[in-house]
Amino acid sequence: MNRLYLYEFKQKRLQDKKIKIGLLGTSLAHGGAGKILALYSIGFEKAGFEVHTILVNSTIDFEYKGNLVDLSKHKKGFFNRFNRFLILKKYIQKNQLDYLIDFRVRNKPFMEWLLNQFVFNCRYIPTVHSFELDYYFPKTDFLAKLIYRNAYKIVTVSKAIQHKIEQKYSLKNVVTISNPLDFDEIETKSVQPLLMTEKFILAVGRMEEDNIKQFDKLLESYADSQLPAQNIHLFFLGDGMFKSKLELIVAKANLTSFVHFKGFQKNPYAFMKQAQFLVLSSRNEGYPNVLIEALACETPVISFDCESGPNEIIQQEQNGLLVENQNIEKLTIAMNRFVLEPELLKFCKANTLHSLEKHRFEQVILQWKETIFKK
Repeated sequence: MNRLYLYEFKQKRLQDKKIKIGLLGTSLAHGGAGKILALYSIGFEKAGFEVHTILVNSTIDFEYKGNLVDLSKHKKGFFNRFNRFLILKKYIQKNQLDYLIDFRVRNKPFMEWLLNQFVFNCRYIPTVHSFELDYYFPKTDFLAKLIYRNAYKIVTVSKAIQHKIEQKYSLKNVVTISNPLDFDEIETKSVQPLLMTEKFILAVGRMEEDNIKQFDKLLESYADSQLPAQNIHLFFLGDGMFKSKLELIVAKANLTSFVHFKGFQKNPYAFMKQAQFLVLSSRNEGYPNVLIEALACETPVISFDCESGPNEIIQQEQNGLLVENQNIEKLTIAMNRFVLEPELLKFCKANTLHSLEKHRFEQVILQWKETIFKK
């Protein structure tokens, strides 16, 4: 049986038998992880899969599809946690799930070992969304290999993460699949008008104490740039404990009239569409959705060449500008270029959508089908 015939045979199996997929995540809210989980639930259902969305927390901000399972009622205390394990195991068995795709942060090794040994009784596919592997793997390499060597596949969101996992743990079951975008939703929401007339650039992300997004560095770069003199403002979308410190930085730099904190926005696309460009100043990422979402709004982007993701998204001087990692002076230069070289900004804006074909639902789901069926 040649490979083409085998693939066609397995495609026919998908049509004849509705594949059942469980999507396990923390919640359908807040940051990029919740959004990606929601998008996959929609994408897999559109593709003809039977979807079961399983949540550790019941918070929901994003539209989703599939049967919803809320495990949050059994979260507190040892016996409730044990009961939650049993509930999840029975649910997987009762509904005969073919695959379980895991979007959670997994930084409790003993619990993950128990889940892999006794609960995940179907083909298990953990996903990795950050270059910081400590969020997903035990610090002991031996334990990491013990837990994940029998995973059906390990799916990462960038090639850089895949290579890091393969080198560090010598695992052979690792693949990369790009994050999906809902272009219809973005197109619909991005045209909603904003009641503002000022020109602005945009930064988006949670303002946590770990300061992964490094908005303080962006503020330093913005203060040194030509943007305030050109009356181009800086808008932040997001909230968190670090916000008060950022507000102090703004006040000390006398930028209160130019820097605006807009909080968490359920529709960030309207801001992305109207922004001159979007800036990402992170210390590290996985595969920053905010970059591809901005590009989908036809807005060019600027980013540090941090690990990982930006250099797999940004095509230099085609859809944006990639800046030497953590070089604040060069970040300032890049922002000045987009302001002082309008033809460059216009050219990058014209090329934004062309760079996103691999993020369309159809392409992403096709990658998953090939990953699921490939032996």
